[in-house]
Amino acid sequence: MNTSAKDMITKRIFTFLSIVFGILYIPWIIGMILPGLGETIYAIIRFPVVFMGTPALAVFITRKRTKDVTPLNFCAKIFQNKKALLFSTLLPGAAIFLGTVLFFLIFPEDLDFQGRYISQTYGAFGAPQDIHLTIGSMFLMGLIVYAVSAVSLPIWYIALGEDIGWQGYMLPLLCKKMSVRCAVILNGALWGLAHAPLIYYGMNYGTDYLGAPYTGILMMVFVTIVLGIWMSFITLKTKNCMYAAIIHGAADIIGEVGTWISLSAKSSLLGPTPTGIIGLSVLLIGAIVLFFSLPKQ
Repeated sequence: MNTSAKDMITKRIFTFLSIVFGILYIPWIIGMILPGLGETIYAIIRFPVVFMGTPALAVFITRKRTKDVTPLNFCAKIFQNKKALLFSTLLPGAAIFLGTVLFFLIFPEDLDFQGRYISQTYGAFGAPQDIHLTIGSMFLMGLIVYAVSAVSLPIWYIALGEDIGWQGYMLPLLCKKMSVRCAVILNGALWGLAHAPLIYYGMNYGTDYLGAPYTGILMMVFVTIVLGIWMSFITLKTKNCMYAAIIHGAADIIGEVGTWISLSAKSSLLGPTPTGIIGLSVLLIGAIVLFFSLPKQ
């Protein structure tokens, strides 16, 4: 690759990152300077069209500004590769489900058999106010959500806004600048840092945990590196970031199950969701295996 081609890749990387972090970080900085605007800024940047749409917008602008006509690593025809589809829909979700089970095996006293979170959050949508859960009904509920997460087409396409940016566009650019393994780790870390404004305002971890919000930001970076390895593995294998969006969407859905049945008496840095270290543990084991199975080019 000649010098001008390398310079163009660098320009595209920095253009993409400038747009993403500019859109997400400038309001965050304003919110820190003017705390009274914090809730409004948080409401804006957490809105799916803004947060998940920003990477896709950055791809569009970057390609226009740098006259990038290379094909994107994206194809909607996901049923043509059945192995990749089964991998994406079943394995990560199963790992997250097992991580949630592990959390409650370690902390059984955190199980909420009265389903308070379900009643409070979904009562307006018809959820009963008087709920009595059992271990069996909780496990069955988790299995049902796991099955739903495997076929949730709308969620896949919502997640695609992020993944077409990070997996479909940014990852291939980084792979041209460094080794695949380094590119995968760096891409996951950058994706995690994009979440920093949301974590600062309490998403995923709340505000009452040791070292908040900075330990939460660091934990999110670790989570996105781990999940990013799964997503990068299948993207690099198939040259199609749609499978990464399936993994992302499934993780978002089944990852919520632990919250529904938890008393939230433990640190959110532990779990039960996959954004905590115990909830993430099985996914982490899989990521380690996949990391050493990444293609070299």
